[in-house]
Amino acid sequence: MGSLFRTAERKPRVERVLPGSTYRAVAIVTITIIAVALSYGAISAVSGFAWWQTLLLAMFALGGAAEFTFVGVIAAGGAPILAVLAGLLVNSRNFAFGVAVGPFFPQDWRALIASHWINDESTAISRTGHSDRAKWHAFLLMGAAIAIMWPGGAMVGQWLGNVINADLLGLDAAFPIILFCLIRGDLKNRVTLSLTVIGILVAVGLTPLLPLGLGAVTSLSVFVFVAAGWGVRSFIRRRSGGAGAFADTADADRAGADSVAADEHSQSMTPGEGHR
Repeated sequence: MGSLFRTAERKPRVERVLPGSTYRAVAIVTITIIAVALSYGAISAVSGFAWWQTLLLAMFALGGAAEFTFVGVIAAGGAPILAVLAGLLVNSRNFAFGVAVGPFFPQDWRALIASHWINDESTAISRTGHSDRAKWHAFLLMGAAIAIMWPGGAMVGQWLGNVINADLLGLDAAFPIILFCLIRGDLKNRVTLSLTVIGILVAVGLTPLLPLGLGAVTSLSVFVFVAAGWGVRSFIRRRSGGAGAFADTADADRAGADSVAADEHSQSMTPGEGHR
């Protein structure tokens, strides 16, 4: 019989997939995205782009630097095909991001949709997760925020294009600063830190010499040399391993031959000869 004073059974506490720090990081990054989107929309409006052109470019490119590059090439009088190629080249950095997020991506139709959200911010936020499930949820949260706030901020910047001075405010400077804050934990690894420093030096050195946005892309060339080094090391290990295995096999064959010869010799001896 139940008692009125019986203590109610507590339900087991459900552990959250993402910690509160991830939500705070997403909120901070989203604010910077809005700021940069205002800058992009203002520059697009001043460059003569219609609002629908700014919106479509923001929705389908969804790359940040690619949109700035496209608008900059057109504003400088470049051909549209050159602007498209420059934007694609700038967005080629997403290949490296795809390699980073691939291990925790689901192998089904969801990956085809979420692949459009692969960019700097979603990749950086996903690294805050401690499991594949947490990384996937963090990626989706940041990707959805970008997909909504980037085009929306670009529209506001387009309408305020005559009021906002994007160059004077330097809104796009907040972008790399917040990304650096997100990856600072990864820089504790010496290899990662070394590659980052080399990439920064390459990007800074080539930025004055290359078109807008391409200097940062060239920093990815560091990974080409790293991959080449790993390939050479693996080849040397395979060769040395193969040579060692061949030597071991030869020694085993020689030992086997000596053993057979000894057996034959002992069998050919008479009983009396063994004690001489």
